[in-house]
Amino acid sequence: MAIESHSTHLPERIISPHDGLDAFRYSITSIIRDWAFTKHLAYRMFIRDTQAMFRMSFLGYFWLIAPALANTLVWVLLSGSEVVKIDSGNVPYPLFVFVGTWLWTAFNSCLVSSLGLVDEAKSTLVKVNFPIESVLLAGFGKNLLTVVITGIGLIPFLILYPPPLTLSMLLFPFELLIVMIFGSAIGLFFVPIATLFSDISRTIHLALRFAFFLTPVIYPIPAQGLTRTLMLANPFSCMIVTPRWSLLGGEEPAIVLFIALSLTSILLLFVSLLAVKVSLPHILERLSGT
Repeated sequence: MAIESHSTHLPERIISPHDGLDAFRYSITSIIRDWAFTKHLAYRMFIRDTQAMFRMSFLGYFWLIAPALANTLVWVLLSGSEVVKIDSGNVPYPLFVFVGTWLWTAFNSCLVSSLGLVDEAKSTLVKVNFPIESVLLAGFGKNLLTVVITGIGLIPFLILYPPPLTLSMLLFPFELLIVMIFGSAIGLFFVPIATLFSDISRTIHLALRFAFFLTPVIYPIPAQGLTRTLMLANPFSCMIVTPRWSLLGGEEPAIVLFIALSLTSILLLFVSLLAVKVSLPHILERLSGT
């Protein structure tokens, strides 16, 4: 009796010493080669994490809108009771502060998500070899879902305080996407060192609390004074002012600076991703040895 033998040939990966340039070449090649698999894996991670996030929640997706609504309500009450005096110009203040909070949430969530990229998946990465880009894409997808659902909370404000219709409104979705890419790029840039030293991550989280008040989220850039100087020195100020101007008008946009930062963000995101992929084996070796 003849017995047929079916052998399955698994792909072989040979790891050999290389110089720095070879590591970057391999990273670029692997991003292109594994793109189809990366997208599929990122989608499965996105579905899994989203379902797990709201499985035990009665209010569900409302919790994605709640922070922006709560922040808006607090500052509207403070402004209405004249505890603080904020002049938002021709734009109604509730609309002004909600859009500012929405943009800040998009930036902040993407930065924090990409900063914790390796920490979130390190238990799997030390056991299974898979593209780290899939974790980044899944996190970006979850943040995009949060941003889109938070945007639903804008509808009542637009009904109560309808802004004039302008062609610049068509630019707002693209500008919002750039804000998210900007946050992801900054977070990804710090991943190699923040993963090894928790002080970096804690410092960034603390700095974000102060940056909220040094960015024109809840009030416009003052006409003069130290606060104006600090806000103009803050590169993220134009990432709030320009999209908000596109949607609502009223403020003076920094279009040239916004375009320059947009191009820089895309380049920084790509370079940071390559740096993470090159340094990841060394990071995992350090983490598994602790």
